[in-house]
Amino acid sequence: MKKKVYQLIKKLNYKKRNVNGLAKVLNMQSGSDFQELTKILNELEKDLLVYRDNNGYYHDIDNNKFEVGELDLKYQGYGFLVLENKPDIFIPQGKTHTAMNGDLCLVEITRRKSSLKIEGKIVKILKREMKVIIGEYEDGEIHPKGYSEDIVFELNQKDRNKVKDHQIIKGEIVDYSHHIVKRVKLLEVLGHVDDDGIEIIEITHKFGLTNEFKPEEIKYAKSLPQVVLDEELKGRRDLRKETIFTIDSESTKDIDDAISIKKTDKGHFILGVHIADVSHYVKEDSVLDKSAYDRGTSVYLADSVVPMLPRELSNGICSLNPNVDRLSMTCEMEINKKGEVVLYDIYPSVIHSDHKMTYTNINKIIAGDEDVIKEYKDIYQNVLIMKELQDILNDVRTKMGSINFETIEPKFIFNKSGKITDMIVHERGIGEQMIEEFMLVANQVVATHIYNLKLPFIYRVHELPNEEKIEHIFTMVKELGVEVELEDNITQQNLQKLLKSVEDTKYEKVINTLLLRSMSKARYAKESLGHYGLAFDHYTHFTSPIRRYPDLIVHRFLRRYLFDNNKNITENLIDKFEYIAKQSSKQERQAMQAEREIMDIKKAEYMEQFINKEFTGVISSVLKFGMFVELPNTVEGLVHVSTFKEEMQYDEKSMKLVGVSSDKSYNIGKEVNVKLVKVNKVLGKIDFELV
Repeated sequence: MKKKVYQLIKKLNYKKRNVNGLAKVLNMQSGSDFQELTKILNELEKDLLVYRDNNGYYHDIDNNKFEVGELDLKYQGYGFLVLENKPDIFIPQGKTHTAMNGDLCLVEITRRKSSLKIEGKIVKILKREMKVIIGEYEDGEIHPKGYSEDIVFELNQKDRNKVKDHQIIKGEIVDYSHHIVKRVKLLEVLGHVDDDGIEIIEITHKFGLTNEFKPEEIKYAKSLPQVVLDEELKGRRDLRKETIFTIDSESTKDIDDAISIKKTDKGHFILGVHIADVSHYVKEDSVLDKSAYDRGTSVYLADSVVPMLPRELSNGICSLNPNVDRLSMTCEMEINKKGEVVLYDIYPSVIHSDHKMTYTNINKIIAGDEDVIKEYKDIYQNVLIMKELQDILNDVRTKMGSINFETIEPKFIFNKSGKITDMIVHERGIGEQMIEEFMLVANQVVATHIYNLKLPFIYRVHELPNEEKIEHIFTMVKELGVEVELEDNITQQNLQKLLKSVEDTKYEKVINTLLLRSMSKARYAKESLGHYGLAFDHYTHFTSPIRRYPDLIVHRFLRRYLFDNNKNITENLIDKFEYIAKQSSKQERQAMQAEREIMDIKKAEYMEQFINKEFTGVISSVLKFGMFVELPNTVEGLVHVSTFKEEMQYDEKSMKLVGVSSDKSYNIGKEVNVKLVKVNKVLGKIDFELV
């Protein structure tokens, strides 16, 4: 009957597609039959096969006409429907219905300019994601970050006498029905806009992040032993006498991974990647497991962290701290001189890390710093072997087509009171690259092993980019005067050539960023779909179970399949992997957004001291309303079109702003001089003007 009703909706004309019309055609107008029909229609709606419009008429959700996805709503009032493995759909201002950022929406496609440029309108909100807003209160209204001033968040009348202007408040949206005005009920006053650290409080509340764990979660964590017990060593390989050490940044307290390395008589490398055995402590369906599933990941906000697990685990018994025994999961690989893994073993182990090494000291050892070499003479030869293996593995990846995006990260220096005193640009050194190579090969080996066993698993996947976007970037690069050939089929090698052609030029950072934006977003999936960016057929995340839930799941199922020899597969188990993959991808996106917003706020806070100072930067993007200019320290600010000395026209095809009277043009990659004229710390926004 369900199939029959669905087929009927597809055939009938519009006026017969309400519940009464369908009941009449199907002769289901009597009480029990009518109830059965309404039940079927509700199920069809829930299954996203049909939707009911505001007039009560049902529509078939045809994939060519409709799409379902999350709305990424922009400050200017327009938005994009974000889809997996498909181009985003542009939703013009006024076509967003009453949807808020993050809402799951049904969109009707209204226009296809090309395979990339698709427009639509929201016809139904399927799930409200944004239920709470955080913002500055003024004159009865709340002003949350990222929303156009055209949308009014109005506080209930009875709550207005409880708050003062310029306080940051948290409110629950109680009425979404009006497109412009949203009614809000006061939940909490978080502080004043000028309070120290208010931006961290604001972001943690906005994204539902919390440093605090429930009493039962803390009780579970504290019930765990803080030392390795003798009975826990059963079935584990004892590696405590092996030379093993960790390499992290100076500030790292949650240490996931440790390394061991040696060479055989044949000149092969024996690389051991030893990962904290979190799954031994966080049991399936325990209160901590459920909490970790909900959180999905640790979130790093400037100088603070919102951990996935309580500190008793993340900084304690699970962290591979030096000079103590720790339980681990080991992936040991024999790698030949060509970089091929010729033999490997995955097993539970116990280790005893000799040193907490830092990237800084590893880089100094490789650079030949005699004082540091003397201090760590017991592992000096190991570090040299690691460097030798890293060069081989990196060369192999390059030949495979693995794309190395050179990203630079700003690092803030804080004083004791939490104020930013400096901002430095941190570039990856050899130490960072070494650990990255070793983690990549271990992740690849684990993923390939389970894939070959044909068992359900969690994979890290990265699908092919959209060719039209890539072609557009190559065209833009040629316009900048950079010569690079594009073959008929866009391959990873093409992209490698492109990045190489702009290396050490003023265009390097911009082209890196543009290419990154054109890529599909990496995500978690229960199917092994390959990793385009790395050029790996099979890939997973095995190496960070303290701070990523998918890694914890990978460990749990390695234990189940390989050590407990439980290969019993059920439909429920396969469904479970689907839920975990979607939840983990969602929490990762949210964490990245929170981290990005805090970074913008901190950059604005740092730049406030430079108001009216001049800088040289590079145009990083050009839009109808202006252009963004990026400084060498990664700070980005807007030069609004209204501040130009002449009227400007936007050339959408070439992404340029062109002067009407002078023909002077501004395109991505062009170097310009700007003056800092305005900083908004609360919104993390910076405004420049051309000098």
